[in-house]
Amino acid sequence: MIPDWLSYQNQNAVRSLPLSDQLVQAMGFLPEMGLQMEVFSGGQPVKGSGLPRVGSVRHDNGNAADVFFTRDGQRLDWANPQHVPVFQDVVRNAKAAGVTGFGAGPGYMQQGSMHIGYGTPAVWGAEGKGVNAPDWLREAYGSAPKPSLTYGSAVPKAPIDLASIYTGAPALSELHTVQPQNPASALSEMFTQKRKDCETAAKRRREALFGDPL
Repeated sequence: MIPDWLSYQNQNAVRSLPLSDQLVQAMGFLPEMGLQMEVFSGGQPVKGSGLPRVGSVRHDNGNAADVFFTRDGQRLDWANPQHVPVFQDVVRNAKAAGVTGFGAGPGYMQQGSMHIGYGTPAVWGAEGKGVNAPDWLREAYGSAPKPSLTYGSAVPKAPIDLASIYTGAPALSELHTVQPQNPASALSEMFTQKRKDCETAAKRRREALFGDPL
């Protein structure tokens, strides 16, 4: 089912396929911004399929799109200084959601349009060259938060005590348990136990994340 904020106008384009579910999900923040997205160049068959396609592999399987954004029926244009902050927020939000490639600016595609999608992380402008990416696009891409890393339910949570993670040292809150009559021995035992606990936790995390038996 196509969400109401997304429309396709690429029926007669070479890249006439819909977007991947992953990309649609990543752009799901648009309604919160009051934006709609119109696709005029969408997905295409994979390279080597023998089916009609054009350009790089970024659009393969619907993993990229060339689009216009509209708000309240008005098409936005990055040539309008009042619209630039909106485009920048789109880039920041999309990058935070895992989108990696953005193209826009004078001399690249149509006025006010933007390429969004996956592939090698990059921004670009005229002639598809990074050196031609407009300043506003570079700024937005560079200031975007990094995509959050989520773990599956089978992955143990990371320890919250940084000292224990990196050095095997006891948490400061535990130091009061050291017996005053033999503090050196107690500290040594505590360090040893903490180091063992840290190694065990690291092993469990490797096994859960990578299936690493070591």
